[in-house]
Amino acid sequence: MVHFLVSVTYRQCSGIPFALIVGLAMPMVLVSAPGAIANDFEACTRSLLEADIEAVAAARACGQALHPAALSRCTVDIINVTDALAEQALLACQSDRRPAELATCVSDIHQNLEVTNSTSVINNCRRSLLPTRYADCVIGVAQTAELTIADSMSSCIAAGYRPVDVAPTFIFSR
Repeated sequence: MVHFLVSVTYRQCSGIPFALIVGLAMPMVLVSAPGAIANDFEACTRSLLEADIEAVAAARACGQALHPAALSRCTVDIINVTDALAEQALLACQSDRRPAELATCVSDIHQNLEVTNSTSVINNCRRSLLPTRYADCVIGVAQTAELTIADSMSSCIAAGYRPVDVAPTFIFSR
């Protein structure tokens, strides 16, 4: 097999413009990224301040958040739907790993059922591993079985794994 020098040079020459474009575009991407991230923190802080959260608490919460936009959106959504305190909603959204689903859980339960205690709804949605599924469970159980909201929330949050066919030496304790 004979290789021609022309084909090698052609391949090398076609890579030069690509390298130049990448080399020139990289600094623009690196310079613009911190600006976009800073705007998320600014928007987060602004929306929390508009929701009547103290400036120090809003700055601390947005500064520590991995996704500040999701944190502020969760907090504002919970405040708009419930009668809970703003600080309570912020604390719940900060301590949840899925703040968007937490807000969906709380708002779904409040929109479909007559809730008298928003604090227990927020705490149970926060404790759930799958908040949207938990909200579906609470709404379905409360409407179908005609249970109180507290009873349906405790039934759905207690859904766990019960061991079956275990060794006879295993002692199951409640």
